[in-house]
Amino acid sequence: MPTQAEVRVRLLGHFTETLRALPSGSALVLRHPDLPKAVFHNGVALSDDYGRDETRRFFDIAYWVLGAAAETSEEYLDLTMRSWRDRGWATEFEADPSLSAGYARTADGYGFAIRRSLNGYLSMAGTTPVFPADSPEGDPLPGRIDRPAVGSA
Repeated sequence: MPTQAEVRVRLLGHFTETLRALPSGSALVLRHPDLPKAVFHNGVALSDDYGRDETRRFFDIAYWVLGAAAETSEEYLDLTMRSWRDRGWATEFEADPSLSAGYARTADGYGFAIRRSLNGYLSMAGTTPVFPADSPEGDPLPGRIDRPAVGSA
């Protein structure tokens, strides 16, 4: 079973790779400049079975998708879903007149969601596979993840 530090690093890598599919200037941020009261926390480790067994946990975090505007949010949603499918992840999409959401799961147990709010803002969340509760946390995920430049590793 991987440690919390290992799954956090892998989760960050998955977020970064997803950003490669979005337009230049895209980023994931905990604090959206247009939504000063809607701030996401820097992630949390939770019991994997609602508190019945405190020996295993998973890590969960959500970000705002910076760069997507109300008029381009569907395009960003489509690009994200295509990126996840192209990587071989199991995907599901829910389209509702007022809210759209896409979900993905990797073969090694990471889960992702991208959601469009009523006002057109996008958020993206990621969840890790379980890890031992007493494993080292590792570095916190950053408050901002920028889209890598074209050609960067």
